[in-house]
Amino acid sequence: MSKQGQETNFHGDESKHYYLGNKKLPRPDAEFEWTPEMVRDLKKSKKNILYFAEKFFYIVNLDRGKEKINLFKCQKRVLRSMRDNRYVTLLASRQIGKTTLLTIYCLWVACFQDDQRILIVANKEQTAINIFRRVRMAYEMLPNHLKPGVVEYGKTSMVLGNGSSIGISTTSSDAGRGDSCNVLILDELAFIDNHLVDPFWKSVYPIISSSKKSKIFIASTPNGAGNLFHKLYTGAVKQESNWHAERVDWWEIPGRDDQWKEDTIKALGSVEAFNQEFGNQFLETGEAAVGDDLFEKMKLTCTEPKFVFDDGAYKLWEEPNEDSVYVVGVDVAEGVGDNASVVQILDITDLTAIKQVAVYHSNTIAPYNFTTKLYEILQHWGNPPAAIERNNCGAQVVDHLYNTHGYSNLIHFSPKATSSTSYASRLGVVAHTNTKYKGVMNMRYWVNELDAVKINDIRTLSELKAFVRYPNGTWAARKEANTFDDRVMSLLWALISLEREVTEKYFEILELDDNGKPKVIRGLDFGERLFINPLSIYNNEKDPANGNPSPILFGMPQTVQEDDIAELEGLGWSAPSGQTTTNDESWLKY
Repeated sequence: MSKQGQETNFHGDESKHYYLGNKKLPRPDAEFEWTPEMVRDLKKSKKNILYFAEKFFYIVNLDRGKEKINLFKCQKRVLRSMRDNRYVTLLASRQIGKTTLLTIYCLWVACFQDDQRILIVANKEQTAINIFRRVRMAYEMLPNHLKPGVVEYGKTSMVLGNGSSIGISTTSSDAGRGDSCNVLILDELAFIDNHLVDPFWKSVYPIISSSKKSKIFIASTPNGAGNLFHKLYTGAVKQESNWHAERVDWWEIPGRDDQWKEDTIKALGSVEAFNQEFGNQFLETGEAAVGDDLFEKMKLTCTEPKFVFDDGAYKLWEEPNEDSVYVVGVDVAEGVGDNASVVQILDITDLTAIKQVAVYHSNTIAPYNFTTKLYEILQHWGNPPAAIERNNCGAQVVDHLYNTHGYSNLIHFSPKATSSTSYASRLGVVAHTNTKYKGVMNMRYWVNELDAVKINDIRTLSELKAFVRYPNGTWAARKEANTFDDRVMSLLWALISLEREVTEKYFEILELDDNGKPKVIRGLDFGERLFINPLSIYNNEKDPANGNPSPILFGMPQTVQEDDIAELEGLGWSAPSGQTTTNDESWLKY
């Protein structure tokens, strides 16, 4: 068999020298003629893992196909550590070739050391299978004279003629139980489910304790602080244990520079996401969107609403003002209890003092009926830009609002949309990992960093306090009874209007701050903004004496022409107190 310009010349019938007839899998008893170069390769490969890797280890490049690996300086450092230390914990940025390094070491030990039992444990079964597939592929690409020969060759394990074996398992509570091994490799230890950590560690650690020479290697990207991987790695860094710490950062990979970082941050949606995936940062598990100190400060400014409608569902802290600039965020639920449909109205006239002016919250209203209610609320506030999450039943609300009610002032926010996508299908906010990350970071910028958002609703503030980052980097309500994030998500989507790419579509940006965020804006002229004052169409359930059953229309042009009055009168509207002046700036009521 030709490999590296060498011929492996088997004696006699070649078919008997292969496992199941596969010419890439020689049997242990295969006899072939050795050349001086083969002998030299064998000796040098056995002695030097770097020589073995760079001369005989192949990878499959998606663009160029099969090719020899070209080890980076940082990768060589890790391989030397694995060779020279019993216990190694590797903190690795994504896409640094971690799986490749594990594969190289496994093959090197299996091929050149007798009677070695190697176990690879991953956090998911499919991950373990994929790693072993890499091991098999790399083994098959080796020249036959470096292979001990195959005794067993399956999808989850292989046994070689020198007595060495490689197998896989998952991070379950009984992983490896009853086995012993010489080399234990744990991949992505930081991602083990919390309830499995203790039983898993109690299961796998005795595997290596029976031998004074057994080795264990742990490799993972960070996934929050306080977990087993974090404790082992930080303990190794502080030299509080017999573990050796290795770390590979994103900038150690050739071609990754500041521009690459900037592009990756844009793709992920936030600096925080980059720090989690590529920055090797142990972000605190359970970090709340609003810290304790800020929560206590913001709680002091929470007040009872001035007006309460719809049996407590609709609360207003201010009346609509035609001189103000509003944005709306909407989260949609099925209306069957628990999760709620929520509308948040923010006054963003002054970006240094953004005000929450109204909240609608109902967990019983069906999406179709909610659309009608939402349209009514939007009319109260001058038909402002509205960011509606269109996932699941949210798409029904967006489409019904646009097609039935003719409401077109709908924010689009989704990096997945293309120029060929229809306009209607782009309306609304498509919530996925990137948009949610970007939305959370944007919200925290305005709420935490700038302290520019006044929350009036104590329930919204409480949800913010319980809105936390989980170890996998996602943000959601704390997993406790009666804890939800509907008010938070609607607030998040309202503030997404202050992402520059959105703001410049709906407002004129007069000034940017040092971070490229809008600092001073004004509304674009989308035509006449007509407000229907909710106080005129609701009976105020909090104080019925203040209620006015007559709908009031305001926001009219300062000069009302005679024909305008005639048209309004024909539609059933009349000027207050019977006034019919042509320069009337007062409200018109029904």
